[in-house]
Amino acid sequence: MYFGQGTATNSGVVGLDNGWIERYPFFHDYPGNNIVLNGENFITKNIQTASPNDYTCTGAYSPFGVPGTSYETVKGIVRASGSILRSNLDGSNLELIAWGLRNPFRLKFDRFNRLFSTNHGADVRGSRPINNSPDEFHMIIPGTWYGWPDYTGGLPITLPKFKPEDEAQPRFLLAEHPMVPPRPFALFTPHSAIMGFDFNYSDFGPYGDVYIAEFGSEAPETTGGKPLPHVGHRISRIDMETGEVTDFAINKSGLPASYTGGGGFERPIDVVFGPDQAMYILDFAVTPEDEPDEFYPKSGVIWQITKNNKL
Repeated sequence: MYFGQGTATNSGVVGLDNGWIERYPFFHDYPGNNIVLNGENFITKNIQTASPNDYTCTGAYSPFGVPGTSYETVKGIVRASGSILRSNLDGSNLELIAWGLRNPFRLKFDRFNRLFSTNHGADVRGSRPINNSPDEFHMIIPGTWYGWPDYTGGLPITLPKFKPEDEAQPRFLLAEHPMVPPRPFALFTPHSAIMGFDFNYSDFGPYGDVYIAEFGSEAPETTGGKPLPHVGHRISRIDMETGEVTDFAINKSGLPASYTGGGGFERPIDVVFGPDQAMYILDFAVTPEDEPDEFYPKSGVIWQITKNNKL
């Protein structure tokens, strides 16, 4: 079996945005290969003490409050953060396939036995916020590093476009990179939150293309305080010949149904084609405002779209 696991942090540094610090004070990210760090540290309020004026330094790939040093080597492990792994069905013979991903949400093989994965970009939050980080659709090549935490969308995070407002320009955490990461097969607008996807192998639409669910952002927590952007909350199509992304089904408002009262998609989280060649969309339940972990009963929906009633 093949499966992915996300990273512990947004961009490589445990910070105040990680609500699990008090329960798991020694938790942090782990690389898939041995890496050498730049020794950059980040100052935050020390929530592990009672003093309101106590501050601490935290380094990359370290527990909260543990600073790093220049040219420090961090040992890689098989169970790496932001990685894709495989094992036997009983969990034995665990192998690391690829790493350097932030959150590989869904994996699937195409008809040529090529492995593809979605990957969520970094957020504008924490000690090392990154702006304009796109979501990525990757073809997974064994042994490859996909760039996290120093690249996003195949580009270095040191570019000005990734600097958040009123924050420092992100710098590399790694003194040496395992390789130049590959460019994604397709790119999505930041905060789209691409989720489940499926390949079309019928006459529903262009043969072999991918249809993918976009969950939408969890603004303002992930967007640096900015309101909900008009992204996500739709089904998109990826042209598997060109990598071009186009809208397939979307609310006219571009926002979830609960924001407008107009009906339609809330937060699509998965797409599959059934044996009847129809598309089935799993649409997530409605969450009360400011309660992202609670849901209104019976508000989830399964949509069916057939060739003759496309939206």
